[in-house]
Amino acid sequence: MGAIGSGGASRRPPGVIGSVANALELLQLFAGGREIRVNRASRALGLSRSTVHRLLATLAEYGYVEQDPATQAYLPGPALSGIGLAAAPHAEVVPADGLLARVARLTGETAHIMVLRGDHALCLDSVESEQVVRTASRVGWSLPSHATAGGKALLAALSDSEIDAIFPDATIRGVGRVPSVRKVDLLAELELVRATGYATNFGGAEAEVSGVAVLLTAGEAPASIAVTSPRTRGDEAWARTTGRRLLAIVEEARAAG
Repeated sequence: MGAIGSGGASRRPPGVIGSVANALELLQLFAGGREIRVNRASRALGLSRSTVHRLLATLAEYGYVEQDPATQAYLPGPALSGIGLAAAPHAEVVPADGLLARVARLTGETAHIMVLRGDHALCLDSVESEQVVRTASRVGWSLPSHATAGGKALLAALSDSEIDAIFPDATIRGVGRVPSVRKVDLLAELELVRATGYATNFGGAEAEVSGVAVLLTAGEAPASIAVTSPRTRGDEAWARTTGRRLLAIVEEARAAG
């Protein structure tokens, strides 16, 4: 890779477009952590703050980054997560296409495969509901794991010490529209998930979306299967019925497999 920052511009190979190189080098800063802050990026790249602001605004417009309104930091956006998913080793993709379609058909709602990536849950695959009003595919989306049903189903499979490693602080800081929560409250909810076998979410990550999820696979490649619905249909009674149905479908699939 060429040198980062304006000081390295003259050393870039002929034909390299400077603005494109700056944007790519900006995205590479995510390798050092989940957040990009304007001041840090400006120093790392040797660019002015205004230039970094314009680059981030452009990347946000196309979904490659998104800004946390509370901290003003920039986080990886759905488009960037989707590219990372496309480049992931084949072994990381859970082979559950038929099961996912069956879940969508039997529940009448959109189904997703989720995996943990740090403190977020990444959607690997989705099959959309055939209903006119439905939740859409979330493939490539990376959402706070503690605020999604799919993420909580995965967290519930971990020990408290493993959860402490993911969330070291007493308060789990909110991201974007997701509010902060106390870790003790999350741990209590995970105990309920372990007792019932399924996790729920009512507008936790997305205001108008409800979700239910169960653990699909454990071990070295844990994954959950989640069902999402518009809040207009996704009340607590729906969650109980869908949670039990999901458990039955997954148990049947395991027995057949």
